[in-house]
Amino acid sequence: MSRKYQLISGLMAALLLFGPGEHDAYADVNITIRGTIIESTCSVTGADGGTRTEVNFGNVPLNAVGTDQARQPLRMNVTCDSAPPSGKTLKMYVKPVSNGTMSYSGRTVLGTSMAGLGIDLTDESGLVVTPETWVPVHGVDTGVALPTGVVTLQATLVSDDVSALTADTFTSSASVVMAYQ
Repeated sequence: MSRKYQLISGLMAALLLFGPGEHDAYADVNITIRGTIIESTCSVTGADGGTRTEVNFGNVPLNAVGTDQARQPLRMNVTCDSAPPSGKTLKMYVKPVSNGTMSYSGRTVLGTSMAGLGIDLTDESGLVVTPETWVPVHGVDTGVALPTGVVTLQATLVSDDVSALTADTFTSSASVVMAYQ
């Protein structure tokens, strides 16, 4: 018998002994797969890293309302845990906490505790940041794996009728949310 036939005969014998039939063994197991899909998140803090940021206008003359003299920067640190999901951009929502909103020159601005006095918010490029509206965020590089940056808004005291204002103290508060939209 040639070596080739011996090899084939050996393989045939192995198949008969160990091949399909009563020697088959099967096992089955149930598989459970779990996970959670989460949204990327961003945290917003004051310039000092705290949970609050304050804008102090100090003493503003009545006739300075609506001018550069009645403007103060509002700086916020932003840290995101990942780059934006495909097709989404970082946006901000300013929600009044006290004193709501008011109309100024046909648009919506933050209200204050003083009737007729509002706070107009703009971003670094001069674009209006309308309260209770999602607006794009400037100042954070979202093209990196862990976006961070400083967002600076300009807060300007405004009034449609400065002559109706009276000299007094005022307050206003709002919360800022940033998210990929």
